[in-house]
Amino acid sequence: MKIIKTIFITLILFFSIVRLAWCGGDDEVSVTIAALQQTYFNAVQSQDFATAYDMVTENMRDGRTKEKYVEDWEGVMKSAQVDLIEGGVTAIDVNGEKALVHAWTKASDVFNVIPIIEKEIDHWVLVNDVWKLDLTEVLMDD
Repeated sequence: MKIIKTIFITLILFFSIVRLAWCGGDDEVSVTIAALQQTYFNAVQSQDFATAYDMVTENMRDGRTKEKYVEDWEGVMKSAQVDLIEGGVTAIDVNGEKALVHAWTKASDVFNVIPIIEKEIDHWVLVNDVWKLDLTEVLMDD
């Protein structure tokens, strides 16, 4: 009986280690991307668009210099009276050098004086070994 118990515990430990080794990479990447997502949100929330610029791909920069990018976003935030209150991540799907972040933001603006929660999918890609935000899809409620 003791030998069966020992074998059973050994097998459980073995499969647990194999599972951690197999899945560990995505877990680490997910933690990294979640931290980057929060850093990006904090930068935009505090209107530090120079930091945000460094975190996005050329696709998101749309050919703009850092100065122009900052100027454009400052103008948008001011004219739309955007107030980002809080944000978070509900799920992260990693597939090699791409990741989809299911996120939400609670914010108010000129059209939504009472804060609303907006859901989005943020596309992160690996560029020269650095994760960068490449695209944001705002999800519209039915």
